[in-house]
Amino acid sequence: SASTRPPGTMQSYVTALLTLASVHYYGANSHAVGCGVCTVSETCNTNIFDGCPGGVWNESMPRPAIRSWHIHIMFNGDSSNAPNDPAHGQTGALALAAAFREEFGPMDNCTMLMDDGKSMCEFPYDDEPGVECAGPFYTKTAAFSIPNDQFEASVGWMNLHRGTYDILVHPNTGCVTNDHLEWGLWAGRPWPIRFFFP
Repeated sequence: SASTRPPGTMQSYVTALLTLASVHYYGANSHAVGCGVCTVSETCNTNIFDGCPGGVWNESMPRPAIRSWHIHIMFNGDSSNAPNDPAHGQTGALALAAAFREEFGPMDNCTMLMDDGKSMCEFPYDDEPGVECAGPFYTKTAAFSIPNDQFEASVGWMNLHRGTYDILVHPNTGCVTNDHLEWGLWAGRPWPIRFFFP
């Protein structure tokens, strides 16, 4: 199951995210100068839990609104892994990402994890698993942020063109744990996620 809990304590990325629940709110589009796209700290990506204190939804709260979506193309680290798993190698994943960019036109690089949901953007794909933009994952991903009004076209295209690649599509509600473990959609087989419920 994609929501299998790893043994031991919570991973450092999850701990950092949950720590942000007590951080001062800096504004819906706040992103301090010098922050990496996916850096989570007291001054970077401070809006990540907006509308969902602690990043975990509980049934006493109203269901959160979906602000945008992320599409993740799951792949193994580098092309040297391809002989062992050619169906999930980096070369094919980046070709799929390039075809997606070509289909949906020029897009900017994402500037923060929880963007404004107004336009498509692309995340860096070279972060190591468990770090920065690949923080929730045990593998690398090529990822895009998708506005709600482009969900059907972008997710439909990705599902029809994914080939052998497994795709995670998850909402961005502020409840990051639920977004990845409960409310996400998989095309292909689910991959393990580092998040788990406290």
